[in-house]
Amino acid sequence: MSIVMDKQRITSRFSKAASTYQSAAIVQRQVAEKMITLLQGTIPLRAEKVLEIGCGTGIFSRLLLQRLLPKQLFLNDISLEMITQVMAMVRSQHRSIQCSFICGDAEIYPLPKQLDLITSCSTIQWFENPAAFFARCHTLLHADGILAFSTFGEENMREISTTTQVGLTYSSKSSLVAALLALDYEILFAAEELIRLYFDTPLQVLRHLKQTGVTGIKSQSWTKGKLQTYCTVYTARYAVKTQVSLTYHPVYIIAKKRRSHNKK
Repeated sequence: MSIVMDKQRITSRFSKAASTYQSAAIVQRQVAEKMITLLQGTIPLRAEKVLEIGCGTGIFSRLLLQRLLPKQLFLNDISLEMITQVMAMVRSQHRSIQCSFICGDAEIYPLPKQLDLITSCSTIQWFENPAAFFARCHTLLHADGILAFSTFGEENMREISTTTQVGLTYSSKSSLVAALLALDYEILFAAEELIRLYFDTPLQVLRHLKQTGVTGIKSQSWTKGKLQTYCTVYTARYAVKTQVSLTYHPVYIIAKKRRSHNKK
């Protein structure tokens, strides 16, 4: 199901979080580590031409550079502030790899073609139409090219959506797989898990979300009364001993473009 995203607001929130994302994105780091391990077990040969969508501050980019060793890597993000951080990292640590930077909305911005691998961590949940993006990737990959991504499922941050009535509409693993199959991808791997973080107070949950930039869904004005109500409801529903929980629901999918699709 497609939803309307305020891309300008999303860009602004992630740009403001560029300096704090690296340390605050605990789950995103875990997801990136798992994704690179899955890729290493799936891709038999060195991927020469790779595109990463939504590179952020480079948590996953570093792993791609260190462990996949692509000959050519394209790094995309919607936030110039994020891209700037990744550029500095690449130029100081990985000068031997040909790396290009693409700042723009990956759903509409021109992207390179004849790719061996298109990959992304913790980004596609922000897209207006993931299925249309999968179709676009199909045209950018060469025969037998790989699309590998993590996103978040329906249980993601349910504590926030139920206490504030604000949240993304997440796709289920089965609906993502169905969309890929309909586009003639072969599913090589699909899995999901739940990860819970614990905070001392509901206010720390909000601070964590702000530091990772995921508050760009809609404008939210917090009065003293609203904050108090939020804290009371959140604690009542999601207290775990002396702390409160926040749920993440990562979904991992690796798909291959079928060679037969190009045969007419």
